[in-house]
Amino acid sequence: MKGTTLLAALAAFACTVSAAPAAYGHAFGQRYDLPLPLWLYTSGAGAVVALSFMITALILRRADKEPEGLRVDLLALPAFRWLGHSVVHAGIETLSLFLFGLILAACFLGAQGPFDNIAPTFVWVVWWVGLAFFSALVGNLWDLVNPWGILFGWFERLRRHQALPRPYPRWLGYWPAVLLFLCFVWMELISEAVETPRNLGLAIVAYSLTTWAGMALFGRQAWLRHGEVFTVVFGLLARFAALNGEDGRFWLRCPSIGLLVRKPVPLSYVVFVLLLLTSVTFDGILETPLWQSILEWISHSQVLRPGLLSLQQAGIDLLIAIKSIALVILPAIFLSAFLITCWLIGRFGGARLKLVELSGWFVLSLVPIAIAYHLSHYLSYLLIAGQNIIPLASDPFGVGWDLFATRTYRLDIGIVNAKMVWYVAVIAIVAGHVMAVYLAHVMALRVFPSTRKALVSQLPMMALMVGYTMVSLWILSQPIVA
Repeated sequence: MKGTTLLAALAAFACTVSAAPAAYGHAFGQRYDLPLPLWLYTSGAGAVVALSFMITALILRRADKEPEGLRVDLLALPAFRWLGHSVVHAGIETLSLFLFGLILAACFLGAQGPFDNIAPTFVWVVWWVGLAFFSALVGNLWDLVNPWGILFGWFERLRRHQALPRPYPRWLGYWPAVLLFLCFVWMELISEAVETPRNLGLAIVAYSLTTWAGMALFGRQAWLRHGEVFTVVFGLLARFAALNGEDGRFWLRCPSIGLLVRKPVPLSYVVFVLLLLTSVTFDGILETPLWQSILEWISHSQVLRPGLLSLQQAGIDLLIAIKSIALVILPAIFLSAFLITCWLIGRFGGARLKLVELSGWFVLSLVPIAIAYHLSHYLSYLLIAGQNIIPLASDPFGVGWDLFATRTYRLDIGIVNAKMVWYVAVIAIVAGHVMAVYLAHVMALRVFPSTRKALVSQLPMMALMVGYTMVSLWILSQPIVA
C-alpha cells in the first residue's frame, strides 16, 4: 500500500512538472521553428569554437606582450574626474541604503503577494539578474552600493576604539562564499518559500547578521573578499568588464583581460567559479525533456523507492528533495570533468604541476562562458519580468499608491520573442566560448615553457569547450523550439 502511494505521488509530481507551463521569463507562448535543423546549429557552433582555437594558436606565438598593459585611467581625463568625487560616492551610498531600507520595509509591511510587492521583483530581477549583467558588461558597481559593507564601514568610523580583527585563516579560503552561494541558488531555483516577501525579508535579515558577524570577526575587507558571496560573485563577473576601479583609479581596459592571473587561484575559488557556471546550466536543465525523463525514471525505480518512501513519510517534498540532490550532483560532475581536463592539459603540456595548480591557472577562462550562458538564459526574464518594476515603483507596498502615475502599466510581452532569444543565445554562447579559448591559450603560454607545449596542452581544453558549446545550445533551445 505504501509503495503504491509513493508511486502515485511520484507519478503525480512528474506529471505536474511535465504539464506545468514554463515561467514566462524563460519560455514563450509559441514555439520557434528553426530555419535549419538544431544539429546544424550545435555542430556549426562547435566548429566555430574549434576554428577559433586554430586561429588563436596562429596569432598568439609568445607571451611577450602583456594585454593587461593596454588600459587608460579615466580619472586622469577631465571629462571623467567627477566620477571619483566624494560627493558622488556619498550620494550613491545614500541611495543604496535607501533602497535597502525600502526593500526590507516592503518585505515586512507590504502586501504579501509576490506580484503586489516590490521586494521580490527588485531582488530577483533588477538586483540579481540586472546587476549581474551590469557587472559583466560594464563594471563592478556592487563595490560602491553594497549596503552591508557601507553600514559596517560607517559603524567602524563612528567607533573610537576598535578591537583588532582576527587574521583570516588561509585554509578557509573562499569556502564560506561557496556554501552561501549554494544556499542562495537553492533558494532561487528550488525553494518556493522566498517567493513570499516576508520570508524573503527574513532571509535578508539572516544574511545581514551573518555578514556583519563575519566582518566583526575577520575585518571588513577580509570578509568582503572571501565570505560576502555577492562581492565574490559580482567581482568575478566584473573581471570580464571593460571598466575597473582599483587603488583610486578607474581603468578602461580590453574586455576579459581581468581574467588573466599571475598566480593560480585556490581550490575554493575554482569550486566557486564552477558552481556559478553550473547554477545557470541547472536552471536550464529543469526546462528540458531530459529532466522530465529523469523524474519519470525516478518515479519507476525500484532501487530508489525505499529511500523516497522514507523521505515522504518524514514530510519532505519529494520534488524539492530530488532537485536539491541534483543541485549538488551537477556541480560535482562539472568539477570532475574540469579536473580531468586539467590533468590532461598537464600531461599534454609536460608540466610538472599539481592538479590543483593547473585548475587554478585555467578556471577563470571559463568565466566568459558563464556570462554568455547567463545572458542567453536570463535576457528574456530581465526584459519581460523586469517591467514589473514600473508599476511597483508607484506602489512598492501594494497598498494602492500611484506615486509616479505608473501603477496601471501592463507588461509588454512582445518586447522579446523566441526568435530573438535564440539568435542572441547562439551568438553569446559562441562568442563566450571563443573568448574562453583565447584566455586559456594566453594562460598556457604563461604556464608552459614553450609555444609548442602550450599549444598541445590546449587540445583537451578545446575538446571541453566544443562539447560544452553544443550541450549549452541544446539546453537553451528546449524552451524555444520544443
